[in-house]
Amino acid sequence: MEVVGQRKKKKRKSLQLTDKKHPASAIVALGFGILSLGIFAAVCLASSGSNGHAGLYAGAVGLLCFFLSIVGFVISWMSLRKDNIRPLFPTLASLLNGILLVFYLFLYILGTFL
Repeated sequence: MEVVGQRKKKKRKSLQLTDKKHPASAIVALGFGILSLGIFAAVCLASSGSNGHAGLYAGAVGLLCFFLSIVGFVISWMSLRKDNIRPLFPTLASLLNGILLVFYLFLYILGTFL
């Protein structure tokens, strides 16, 4: 029975602090993915500025972006396998680098057939 003027106290969810950390390797891998995407966008702009005749320079930088994505994906995958971590950055890094890797591979295969 409830006494007038007194309300039931709601149980608040307490803040649970853990010792889980964001792995530095995952943040580096996410940086590789963002860097790869930025370089690719810059090369696309440079190539469109030269009416599609950027030549060997654009291809070499495109391969650099491809290898950056491979390295970023491997690093993020390794950081996902660590114990006692927060999975946000490793997941974001593996998604970004994986999508970029598939995209660059698709462009590379498409370029060999054209």
